Amino acid sequence: FIEAFANIYRNFTLTVMAHRSGEQPTPEMLDFPNVQDGVRGMQFIETIVKAGWNDEQKWVKWEE
Repeated sequence: FIEAFANIYRNFTLTVMAHRSGEQPTPEMLDFPNVQDGVRGMQFIETIVKAGWNDEQKWVKWEE
C-alpha cells in the first residue's frame, strides 16, 4: 500500500522535474492520477452512498 503511494509521488516528482528542466516527461512518468480521475472517484463514492440510502433499490446506475 505504501509502495503504491511512493510510486505515484515518484512519478509526479519526475514529471515536475522534467518540466522545470525543459524536457518532455516520458509516458511512464505521467502514470499518476489527474483531476479527472479524482472527479470520477468522487462520483463513484457518491453513487455508493446513494445506493446505501435507497431502501427500495440497491442497484443504482452510475452516471459518469
